[in-house]
Amino acid sequence: MAFHVEMKIMSVRKTTIGASIAAVLSAAALGTAATASASGQIVETPAIVCGPGYQVERQASFSGGVAYLLYNAGKQNACAVAFKTKNVGTRTLVWSAVDVKGAGVVKNEEITPLHTVPVYHAAPAGSWVKFSGGTKSADSGGGYEQIG
Repeated sequence: MAFHVEMKIMSVRKTTIGASIAAVLSAAALGTAATASASGQIVETPAIVCGPGYQVERQASFSGGVAYLLYNAGKQNACAVAFKTKNVGTRTLVWSAVDVKGAGVVKNEEITPLHTVPVYHAAPAGSWVKFSGGTKSADSGGGYEQIG
């Protein structure tokens, strides 16, 4: 007795464009900026990296990147993150820091292809805050300014 077995293989195609559009729309609903690249990948922004509710307060350029200070009024929290503009995609040293006057500094330094992991610091509205970011050979930032 002979048996005939027929197998049909289904092709599954992943649609990243649709997922990217959904993520962009979701980010827009949260009040953050997001864009999709031509490849359908979500392009990270400071607001996306710090999380929902964070909005850019200030930014400062340095040779090779931009440091950002963001604030979440609901959480009474500041966030600092540095994005590279040179050597993007190549793992190089970059750092970011946030300093709340009288409460100390939180800093992150790492070797990364795009941006630092965000650093957070409690900062009640009206706190005096400064931030900075940079690479091994350059830095940015400014003096204390009130936040919130």
